Amino acid sequence: MKIYELLRQYRLEQGKTQKEWASNVISPSYYSKVEKNIHRISAEDLIALLEANNVSPIDFFSKLNSKAQLRHKQQAIFERLAGDAYYQNSKAQLLRLKHLINENDIFANNDLIITIDAYIALLNDDVDSLDKKTKEAIKEKIFNTTKFDRSKLAMYCSFMPFYDIDSNLLLCQRIMQQYQNSADTKIQSIILAIIANLLSLCIEQKRYEVTKPFIKIAVGVESKPELFFYKNMLLIFINIIAYHDENSPKYLAKCKKGIENLALLGMPEYGKKVEKFFYENIKVDND
Repeated sequence: MKIYELLRQYRLEQGKTQKEWASNVISPSYYSKVEKNIHRISAEDLIALLEANNVSPIDFFSKLNSKAQLRHKQQAIFERLAGDAYYQNSKAQLLRLKHLINENDIFANNDLIITIDAYIALLNDDVDSLDKKTKEAIKEKIFNTTKFDRSKLAMYCSFMPFYDIDSNLLLCQRIMQQYQNSADTKIQSIILAIIANLLSLCIEQKRYEVTKPFIKIAVGVESKPELFFYKNMLLIFINIIAYHDENSPKYLAKCKKGIENLALLGMPEYGKKVEKFFYENIKVDND
C-alpha cells in the first residue's frame, strides 16, 4: 500500500472529511490532491498530519509497501521518528523502529541502525559502548550534510559530544548561517539547544573567546514560553563565561538563579548536574 492510499484508509476509518483530516497542517485542497496522488506530501507534514489525527507514525509506516516509497523520503521519516523517540526518552520506541527497519529490509545499508544504536547508547549514558567505527560513521554522516533540515539539526544536537571542539565550531557556524534568522519556534528551540551545548563544551575546555558570536545569536532569539528551558540554560552558561571575563559576583548570582529555576520547575536531579558543572568550572577559573 502506498502513502496516499493508506492516508485515505486511516481517514475513512476515523469517519473524517478531508478538511477535518487535514486539520491545520496543510490546506484541504492540497490534501485532496495528495489522496489523488497528484501532489506529494513532505516527511515533516506527513508526520505532523498523523500526529494531529492520533495515528502512530510507526504503525503507519509499518503498513507501507517499502518498495513503493522513495528511499530518501524513508530516510527522512525514520530519522525523524528516531530523533523524536530519543527526545521522548523512549528506548522502547527506538528498539521498535530498529526491529521494523530490519524486518522490512528498507535500506540496503545499516546507516539508520547505526543512528538508532547511538541514540540508545546516549539514553543508557554509555557512549563508550559504541565502537570507533560506529562513532566515526555518525560523525561523518552529519559532517557531510550540505543542508540541515529539522531532523538533521536534532540529530547533530544529540551527537555533539562525538566531535572535537573545532569540528563543533565549524558545524555550528554552518548551521547558524542557515538558520539564525528562522522564526520557526521548533527550529529556534533546536538552535538554542545547539548553542547551549556548544557553550558548555567551550566552558569545559576554556575556549571562552570563541563563544561571543554564538551568544549574540542566542540573545537575539525572542523569548517565548516554548523556549524557556533553553533560555534558562543559556542564562547559566552565558554568565559563567561573563564571570570568567569580568570576575564579578553578579554573574554568579544569575547562574544560581538559573539553577534554582530547574529545581522549582520540577527538574531537581537535572538541576544538581548543572550545579555540579557550575561549581567545577567556577573552581577551575578561581584556581
